Amino acid sequence: MGLNFDTLTYSERLQSAGASKQLADEHAKLARDMVIADLVTKEDFRAGMNALKSELEATMARHGLRMTLLFGGMIAGAMTLLLAAIPLVV
Repeated sequence: MGLNFDTLTYSERLQSAGASKQLADEHAKLARDMVIADLVTKEDFRAGMNALKSELEATMARHGLRMTLLFGGMIAGAMTLLLAAIPLVV
C-alpha cells in the first residue's frame, strides 16, 4: 500500500517560496520517488509486526519444548546418579 503525495501542492509551495517552476516540479518528483517510496503506512507496519510476532512466538514454542525436554533429561540423569550413589554411602 502506497502513500498519497500531492506533488502539485508541494510544487506550488516551493514556487511561492521563490523557486522556479521547473525546479519546484523536479523537487516534487524527487521527493515523491526517492523519499516517499521508502515510507510505510501504519497498516504496513502493523502487518509486518504481526508477522514478526507470529514467527517469534513459533520459535519460542519450539525452543520452549526443547528446553523442557533437556531439563527433564538433566533431572532424570541426576536422579539416576543419586540412586546409584546410595549403596556407596550406606
